[in-house]
Amino acid sequence: MIYLTEEDVQSLVTMEDSIAALETAFGQWDDPSRGNLPRRRLDLPVKYFNLMAAAIPGSDIFGYRGYTSAIPFNLLVLLSLKREEPIALIECRWLSRTRTGAASGLATKYLAREDAKVMALIGTGRIAPDQVRAVAAVRDLQELRVFSRNADKRNQFAQELAQEFDFEIVAAETPESCVGGADIITTATNSKDPVFLGEWLRPGVHINGAGANNGIRREFDEAAVLAADLVVVDDLEQAHIEAGILMDLAEQDKLPWKNVIELGDIVSKTCSKRTSGDQITFFHSLGLAFEDVAFGSLIYDKAIEAGIGREI
Repeated sequence: MIYLTEEDVQSLVTMEDSIAALETAFGQWDDPSRGNLPRRRLDLPVKYFNLMAAAIPGSDIFGYRGYTSAIPFNLLVLLSLKREEPIALIECRWLSRTRTGAASGLATKYLAREDAKVMALIGTGRIAPDQVRAVAAVRDLQELRVFSRNADKRNQFAQELAQEFDFEIVAAETPESCVGGADIITTATNSKDPVFLGEWLRPGVHINGAGANNGIRREFDEAAVLAADLVVVDDLEQAHIEAGILMDLAEQDKLPWKNVIELGDIVSKTCSKRTSGDQITFFHSLGLAFEDVAFGSLIYDKAIEAGIGREI
């Protein structure tokens, strides 16, 4: 098997590669050989250990990812049924951030209006830059508004991104002014309380919720979710465990689980996507091993082609 470092991975693939890998994998969502084991969290004395696994349809590759913030550990293991052995051990902090962005980018490609040009981003932490990169890869953005609670951080974030993109980037003073009038709204926080309200929404907006992959987190209020004509998750089984706001609404009979659509059903054309410019669409991203393994498989192929990676 080969070992790929963070530097190896970054040299091999781009955000566009990640979106393409996820689109191919989700396009086979109804294939019976597809598998996704939702994240499980093992409590530690400090933080917890996360473990998740998946099998990609149309491939002999499957794998699992383990990570914890208690120590510097974040690795993806790929295995081959055909070769009957493990084939790669991949450091995946960069991989994880990129595929988290790519999931939002893929949802935006299928759910946002084609003429969407103004993006609002709430949150300026670790996963935030790739949320912008992913949306910019699928829509011709003209403006980005950024808000976080710390004014210095949001101003610095805006200045740094301005060196990467040629569209206007503004640090908003309030979450309402950030969201107001935006075509695409992305949240990238770990907040336990809503960071924006449904009353701020306008018809035609698309929402990416990228930070609430834990049942205790709530980036939106109930009105924001209930305002949506389409509510989409990357995996329903995992949503029953981690999508706190959807779990609340289902328990209160305000949003039955049968009305929540999986992203793969839209990409594979099993379900219809946006049908009018006035619809509000909502994607609750959870982060799947299915995404990790799909992107990791592409990275492995490129590494073999380029002769990159240390044999172990």
